[in-house]
Amino acid sequence: MNHALISLAANDEKKEITIACTLRQIEDYCIILNRTPVYQSKAAGEAPQPAYANALLQIETNQEYEELRSRFKSLEQDAGRTQASKKSGIIPLDIDIISWNDTLLKSRDMEYEYMKTGLLLLAESNAR
Repeated sequence: MNHALISLAANDEKKEITIACTLRQIEDYCIILNRTPVYQSKAAGEAPQPAYANALLQIETNQEYEELRSRFKSLEQDAGRTQASKKSGIIPLDIDIISWNDTLLKSRDMEYEYMKTGLLLLAESNAR
């Protein structure tokens, strides 16, 4: 089995609903070992954007990396993510694989406040 840390984010008007629906979809092909509650954060970039709804998940899956990444890209597109939405700063859904089998893939993301908050929430959840 493969293990991963997954980040979910959305900043459109349906962001909380989108995150909740995405969690249920991910459960169809992954085991969610631990997750944060949905939490809010400011946009990480310099351009003004609406606040984000976020969640971090620790998952286990029998899928390979590219297969899972492809599924996540499809979920993003199904939620309405396009090049135009990205340019406008409205992100209906962003799913990132932060780490894969103990290999950190998105080290830059670890510097952002939304990730630090999520990791603290995840650690609190693990401690229970």
